Amino acid sequence: MTTIKKSVDELIDNVSNNLNIERETVKEMIKDVNHLSEKYIYVVSKDCIRCSLCYIECPVDAITKPTVRKPAEIIPDKCVKCEICAMTCPVDAIDVLNGSVNINNDNVVYNLNEKEIEHRTVKLKKYNIDLENCIKCGICARYCPTNAITVVRRESFEVDLNKCVGCKACENVCPKKVINVENELGELPFKKDIKVDNDVCVKCLACIDECPVGIISEISEGVEIDKSNCIFCGRCENVCPVHAIKISSKK
Repeated sequence: MTTIKKSVDELIDNVSNNLNIERETVKEMIKDVNHLSEKYIYVVSKDCIRCSLCYIECPVDAITKPTVRKPAEIIPDKCVKCEICAMTCPVDAIDVLNGSVNINNDNVVYNLNEKEIEHRTVKLKKYNIDLENCIKCGICARYCPTNAITVVRRESFEVDLNKCVGCKACENVCPKKVINVENELGELPFKKDIKVDNDVCVKCLACIDECPVGIISEISEGVEIDKSNCIFCGRCENVCPVHAIKISSKK
């Protein structure tokens, strides 16, 4: 955990100067704020292997497709913070941080804590390469996370399938598109449950409007959630005005 302290006066000065708001107005804005929390998800650029698994598996298209020149990136305005990208990344290149801000007497205390993420499995099913058209450039070997590929530039290509995890990085960065990889992804390790209490539900249907993957539907008793396809982003829980939806950890 990382903890940072700043004085309340310094915070007020920064907000006042940056937003051109009177100091007294800023004081009024924050007087009732005792605790704020937020989750941050980001790609560690130097560790991204361009496998595109995060891009493919993101349920809300909130990740840019990586290229040889650019790693994948989270699009903050689209991200629903479900953590599927972090669970799927085969090289742990996506970090999840839980951040909190507390105003304690005369200080603003910032806490950042890296969340430990359980990863789903990625397994190789089939590997094919067209050696006749392979130019032995070595780009695939550069991005292979397990050093399963050995290339002698312009001369030879070898792959050790015992080391290959099927991440598809080599396929995605190959300039001649001569590599084809089939893989198998394991189940997402959510270890969460979601329940709706239709005795409490007022049928405002705000949860249906808020669900980013469309797995909540109206029924005569209230609403029904398709648990098998839920991404546990928490948006329905947060928007429910009567707290009829609860997400909990499985024991």
